Amino acid sequence: MRILFISQARFPTEKAHGHQIAQVCAAMVRLGHDVTLTAPDVRNTVLPDPQAFYDIRESFPVERLPVFDALRAWWVPGFLAFAVTMRSYAAALRRFLPDHPADLLYTRSPRLLPVLLASGVPVALELHTLPYRRPAFVRRCNACRVVICLTQQMRDALVQWGVDPARVITEGDGVHPDRFCDLPSPQLARARWRLPSDRPVAGYVGSLVTRDNIEKGVALLPQAFALLKKRGHPVFGWIIGGPRDRIVLEKKRAQDLGLSADDLRFEGALSGSAVPSALAACSVCVYPAPASDHPFFRRDTSPLKVFEYLAAGRPTVCADIPPLRGVLDPSLVHFFTPGDPASLADAIAEALAHPKMNEERRRALIEHVSWDARMRRILAFARS
Repeated sequence: MRILFISQARFPTEKAHGHQIAQVCAAMVRLGHDVTLTAPDVRNTVLPDPQAFYDIRESFPVERLPVFDALRAWWVPGFLAFAVTMRSYAAALRRFLPDHPADLLYTRSPRLLPVLLASGVPVALELHTLPYRRPAFVRRCNACRVVICLTQQMRDALVQWGVDPARVITEGDGVHPDRFCDLPSPQLARARWRLPSDRPVAGYVGSLVTRDNIEKGVALLPQAFALLKKRGHPVFGWIIGGPRDRIVLEKKRAQDLGLSADDLRFEGALSGSAVPSALAACSVCVYPAPASDHPFFRRDTSPLKVFEYLAAGRPTVCADIPPLRGVLDPSLVHFFTPGDPASLADAIAEALAHPKMNEERRRALIEHVSWDARMRRILAFARS
């Protein structure tokens, strides 16, 4: 198929959605499809080559459409800047699509559905959150060829709103297992990253916030490390990810707990190619979450980083939140109570002393959630 992936955001980007988009497009290329990505041509400080930035071998053209970048216009109020830019991007898409025939338009952006559906080309909409309930949104979903929800909780809500269940499938985020083959030994990986060799290393890899301002529970990690140190079981904490302003805040919180650079390091964001060896250096990897009723934690989140932890064969500690319980089970991860640093410390200690890793189930899960298997199922549904 000829597939146009329509991104509403700059590309590449250091944010997590850029990695997901790159992996989806690369998987479709591996499956033999002709893929082009479109994105608004707005200010970007990231390297322009997605292959290098995301550590993918597959190439696909990226069409950056000229738009009015309201984020750079001082006279546009900040709260309107994104909407103004998207209006300009929609106009650019109306000009672009008639001259670029496709068999499928694939997007993560409900905002762009009007212009995509008006093209007459079948649309696949992948939802990473749900907007406020609106009849227009439901009508547009029902006009799509397929609507992909990351979690069963999200699908249930969408169907309850009135979206045709025959159009909706559940497919969480995935992993590319080949990236985690032939990992260095923990000793070599620690030497590369200058990590202590005399203590376990507990690592987190990912952004410190999501959707710009929602804290992902990373603040629990220094609290758990401080508890373990107090109990006489110190671990070296390694928190990888940004943005920089959040690193400054979390460092201050860690210092207030009495943790020094000998106890905890904030690494900042890494390139995709560096992530596998970073995971190889960890004794245990952690997916935290706060105690929160926010839809992101109760309904929307899909454990991309947990799949990477498991693909790398790392003992994994995971917040016990509903979307993760629907995918993972206690034979693969050590669950802890969200928002509870003592529960997190207990789970880290348990994972270090008695790591859970049902190898047969781990391999089956990673095979099922591989990007290739995921996209094969989605595209087969779109063609049916």
